[in-house]
Amino acid sequence: MSHPIVLVPLEQLAAVPAEGAAIAPYSTAEEVIAALRGDFSAAVLVSDALPADDLAQVANAVRASGRPVVEVRSAGWDGETHSPLSAACRGVIAGFGLPAVREALLAL
Repeated sequence: MSHPIVLVPLEQLAAVPAEGAAIAPYSTAEEVIAALRGDFSAAVLVSDALPADDLAQVANAVRASGRPVVEVRSAGWDGETHSPLSAACRGVIAGFGLPAVREALLAL
């Protein structure tokens, strides 16, 4: 049986509460895309380190995975500014920092 994964920027790895999930640290959007092709039941994607130029590619990978993905943004978001990644995800939790990862896992 597959398990949930948490995709987290390498520099934030130590601060992510991800009990009960596999952790997939990333440094590049390509690593996120590769992880989204793997075996998992659902994912939490901490998008803080993804460059804006790569969001459309990552969004395509989210859709192609066919599994629920929740985006976590440490900083606040107005909920209206367009993001291809946010549009592709099942939900977005923004403005609560990395503790939101735990809440996203519970929601999945």
